[in-house]
Amino acid sequence: MRDDLSVVLVSNRGPVSFAQENGGFELKRGAGGLAGALDPVARRLGGRVVWIAAATSDEDRQAVAAGAADGLQDELGYPVYFLDFEPEMYAKYYDVVSNRMLWFAVHCLWDELGVKEFGDLEIAAWNDAYQPVNERFARAVLEIAESDSLVLIQDYHLTTAPGFLREARPDQTIFHFTHSSFCGPDGLERLPAPIPRRVIEGMLGADLIGFHVAAWVEGFLHCCERIGAQVDWAAGTVEHGGRRSWVREYPIPIDPRDLRERSGRGEASAWARRFAELTDGPLIVRADRTEPSKNIVRGFEAFGRLLDRRKDLSSARFVACLYESRQSMPEYRRYIENIRASVASVNHRHPGSIQLFLEDDYDRTLGALREYDVLLVNPIMDGMNLVSKEGPTINERHGVLVLSRQAGSFEELGETSVAIEDALDVDAISDALERAIGMGQEERERRALELRTLVEARTPRDWIEAQIDDLIEVQEGREPKTSPCTWG
Repeated sequence: MRDDLSVVLVSNRGPVSFAQENGGFELKRGAGGLAGALDPVARRLGGRVVWIAAATSDEDRQAVAAGAADGLQDELGYPVYFLDFEPEMYAKYYDVVSNRMLWFAVHCLWDELGVKEFGDLEIAAWNDAYQPVNERFARAVLEIAESDSLVLIQDYHLTTAPGFLREARPDQTIFHFTHSSFCGPDGLERLPAPIPRRVIEGMLGADLIGFHVAAWVEGFLHCCERIGAQVDWAAGTVEHGGRRSWVREYPIPIDPRDLRERSGRGEASAWARRFAELTDGPLIVRADRTEPSKNIVRGFEAFGRLLDRRKDLSSARFVACLYESRQSMPEYRRYIENIRASVASVNHRHPGSIQLFLEDDYDRTLGALREYDVLLVNPIMDGMNLVSKEGPTINERHGVLVLSRQAGSFEELGETSVAIEDALDVDAISDALERAIGMGQEERERRALELRTLVEARTPRDWIEAQIDDLIEVQEGREPKTSPCTWG
């Protein structure tokens, strides 16, 4: 990296949040892989980076108003600039548009959830909340960034921010990275006009656009063609509005050292011992948010069908470490009801076979991941899925990974996993579980070693530095160092 490098990171959630404690405010580490991936490079850049994020909760807003964020540079090694939005506007931007309309669109969940169409309420939320919030993020960049700063904008919450920023400052070097899947026109074009076009044109305000894997690059490029942009598939470029954008894949890794350290601590180890004593038979584990795209219900149904036809597997147990997600949305509340009902159905036929946890307990999840014989990862669609990488890193039983082809991580880990060809086919999931349980010890050991080697080949620092190196190349008039996707 250049010594004079200046970087502005932009995301909905920041690297930390606030909780009220003893009359003051306590810092909490940001949730999710985004904060974990970006924070190390931000700490290394120190005073050469600033992070712009939203105050996402009442506690955050109160902390910002009280000046609790002013000392974050001393705490983190870099400053964080929080944007305070009116709560009703933020809820429409975040819940209605980002986590309902756009999340369903990029995961092609319309038919799965029975969502037919949107009305005036959702369209108004786009016009009156999503667009103004994205424009406010862009204005914050203009207030903070130098003209030669590299601006890294994150995820589907901020798809139109690059366009607003480009319009205001044409020569800014801008990157946009999508952390979710991006299934293409079949998902995006179910949104009312002109939202699909505005999303794509907004993202094309960036000089460089990144996704986790080639499948999501492909979905995006198809959307670009639908709006009349000129796509060079071999070069990985899009020409639109007199500008060129480069499009690349950057598969996000995990930090194995940090994960092993946390999983070896007392509470995680205590949970690992409990799970090790749970059954004399095979132990199946899953760890997820209660997110419909994770396909949790079909996983339980598949396990139930396996027990129905294999009486000799009556000692098998399934541990599900889940935590509730987006409970302000009716689709998510219904999904938890479906999860409970599916577990009850299997346990009625096979008492005690599924142990369901619905509280966020990271140590318990790590303990389960240490002890699984089979790790089930069967999303309908997933941008990457870090659990499929975390499990093999800390598992101590040569556990087998059962992985759906629709997970982004399948591109890297598919050959060493047991593949689910169709995540919507309960029998296909059940058959994959059966193959994993029946796998011989020598094959289990070989695959477990290969999985761990693949997962540990790259670090989060490698991931973000590849993006920054590519941005520097683009800023200096050259093509990115990262090669374009290859198409079979």
